[in-house]
Amino acid sequence: MRIGEIALFIANFTLILGSVLVTRKRGRSFYGYAWATAVTAVLSLVQIIAEGYRWQMLPVYAASLVTGGLALRRRHPSRKAEARTDTLPEKPRAAAKGLRRGIVAFLFLVYAGVSVALPTLLPVFSFVKPQGPYPVGTTTMMLEDPSREETATADPADRRKLMIQIWYPAQAGTGTGPAPYIEHLPEILDGLRQAITLPPFLLGQLKYVHTDAMQNAEPSREQERYPVLLFSHGLTGFRNQNTFQVAELASRGYVVVGIDHAYDAAAVVFPDHTAMLKLEHASGFDAYEEKSRLWVRDAKFVLDQLQRLNDPSQKGMFSGRLDLNKVGMFGHSFGGATAAQMLLADGRVKAALNMDGTLYGKPVPEGGFGKPYLQMNAELSISRDVFDKSLDQAIQQSGRSREDYEQFWDESAKRRQRATASSEAYSVTFAHANHMSFTDFYLFSPLLHPKGAEPRQMQASINALTVAFFDRYVKGNPGPSIEEVAGRLPGVAMP
Repeated sequence: MRIGEIALFIANFTLILGSVLVTRKRGRSFYGYAWATAVTAVLSLVQIIAEGYRWQMLPVYAASLVTGGLALRRRHPSRKAEARTDTLPEKPRAAAKGLRRGIVAFLFLVYAGVSVALPTLLPVFSFVKPQGPYPVGTTTMMLEDPSREETATADPADRRKLMIQIWYPAQAGTGTGPAPYIEHLPEILDGLRQAITLPPFLLGQLKYVHTDAMQNAEPSREQERYPVLLFSHGLTGFRNQNTFQVAELASRGYVVVGIDHAYDAAAVVFPDHTAMLKLEHASGFDAYEEKSRLWVRDAKFVLDQLQRLNDPSQKGMFSGRLDLNKVGMFGHSFGGATAAQMLLADGRVKAALNMDGTLYGKPVPEGGFGKPYLQMNAELSISRDVFDKSLDQAIQQSGRSREDYEQFWDESAKRRQRATASSEAYSVTFAHANHMSFTDFYLFSPLLHPKGAEPRQMQASINALTVAFFDRYVKGNPGPSIEEVAGRLPGVAMP
């Protein structure tokens, strides 16, 4: 709950309780209830204006209706009810009053429980403040590749367009205000509804979530140039899905570029249209070969455009500010596989981090990638027991054979093993974590995250390893080894 919501709940709780317990006599109780009604209504209005309305707070907002109803009841008591009570003998009358009080107490407890539970289970959460020395700025822009046709649309004249968001070290005191977590929330929620059948209204409170990044802030002048990291989301994801991580990296002195892969992201809002998610039901290495090539071309194109933005003659906010001799890439799920593929496809990428991504695309060479590589695994994703338990359901839904899935599992394990064969390649496993533990997703509700994997602790560990890896292999800074960092983190294991 937000500060205003907590204050409103405490005030309403106290006023209702006080109205019930203190205003005993009928002559005074009406004024007590009326006063409580006015106060709760004003407090609700103040909270809505200051922090914004959300449906999870409806029981709290309804407090003024409760006290108002009690006030009217005291002002105009039911004579029939009084008559029925007065005709009862003393003991039954006392029992009836006790029953009424018990019912009122029960309803009051239900009200209090629901009032706390809804905004707590569907919170307006906040991100942990980035720990680096730099304030964080962010900006978005659209890129268009005139050399590539957009194959996801029917019009052959459509070219491949991408939206990117850039997080970067910023000059303190600049910018137009805190950036919202998700810029085009209704479209993103509609796309997520298609992907995970989650009703959009359940996450409407995300519109009030802001980040520590300042919109369109001036880049920091403390360094002449900053190293660059590309970020690629997972299939059905979106560029902001790892805000906990990209903001931390920007505060540590990196320019982080998040790529929205149009039609494979939940939704991408361009200036003139919206590219909604187009779900495909194919699975397996062969089916994703073409998609892997598409995402690699997206990443290479973004790097090409960053070189253009970095040209001093462009006189833009990033002109001459990007150190494109120090480039890394990271991603989640299919985006993690894309980061790994970029080690093979583009010499500009010096190191890659793959967060729980199956290694689709070109097979990993026997000796590994030959470049620094970090594979983060969720224990529940690589557990054979978990795979076997979900196998029957996957076969039923997809129509593929058990042999197809067994072959897929074996090939996936072989690729992960080959990827970490070289001396500067690492594999770490997070206990109790699952596939979505590497994103912001489990901040959305405490009901979502797996038992034993507290999301903020998980995110702190991910950030510690991410910063250590890129500092060593992109910035070239000496520091603790990956083994040393992993050894200090709870629930993190290396083979």
